[in-house]
Amino acid sequence: MKVLAVMGCSKFGNTTEIVKYFIKSLSQKVDIQVEYLYVADAGIEFCVGCHNCIMLGEKKCPHYQKVRLVEEKMMSADTVILASPGYMFSVTAVLKNFLDHAAYNCHRPKYFDKKMILIGNFSKWQKKGAFIPMESWASGAGFDIAGKFFIDMMPFPDSENVLNKKRETIEKAAFKISKKLISENPRKLKFGDVAVFHTFKVLSKIAPNILIADNEYFIENKAFDSETKWYIKTKVPILYHWAGKLMEKIVKRQVIKATDMEKLKNVKGRHVTRLENNGN
Repeated sequence: MKVLAVMGCSKFGNTTEIVKYFIKSLSQKVDIQVEYLYVADAGIEFCVGCHNCIMLGEKKCPHYQKVRLVEEKMMSADTVILASPGYMFSVTAVLKNFLDHAAYNCHRPKYFDKKMILIGNFSKWQKKGAFIPMESWASGAGFDIAGKFFIDMMPFPDSENVLNKKRETIEKAAFKISKKLISENPRKLKFGDVAVFHTFKVLSKIAPNILIADNEYFIENKAFDSETKWYIKTKVPILYHWAGKLMEKIVKRQVIKATDMEKLKNVKGRHVTRLENNGN
């Protein structure tokens, strides 16, 4: 099994130590080949918020070539690890920058046959905020999240007793996650997975000249066909499907009510709403 560790951290810090110990523990349960990719080494410039990746397609991103190299490595792996210390109750800027560049995947997911492991180096107070960007992106991009855990590694020496407890936490996580990695059970959908599918589908249908890449993606994947229930063929709970169809109607009604549909016909690509001049 090929594992790619995408590291939003220093090569010489505590987060690296956590991931390496986890890999060591995991390798005792699963036969794995590991590659470490430090996002800082990719040299990806900061996202400028042009929305080209979402509106026109990822190849229109001004930093596409560098982002593509990271994504190609992810596509060639069976399992991807996202790892980050907690900075200001979130992930590091360098990892968040990559997730911003790759956010188009939440509109047009492609990592359906891959698993994801989320690893954090932060306190319980940072846990919620730091896991949100990692988990939201991984789920939206199509990954099956095999597990997540965090360790609080302070920047000063722990006692051996405290260290043993942290080692035990990592070893337990490795054991639990290893069972998910070797499982052949298909990804179990959450309602949020289905809701996102129906929401982006109806938005791309309403505004095909703005969400150009999304609309092409949904057409290519036959998402507008009545029998299509998710991005790929998989078991979708009937209640999720019905709720998703209802959500489509609600979203469509609300968007049409709030939008100048005549002006929408003449918009192509990103539209910027001017708050002056009567909103034109």
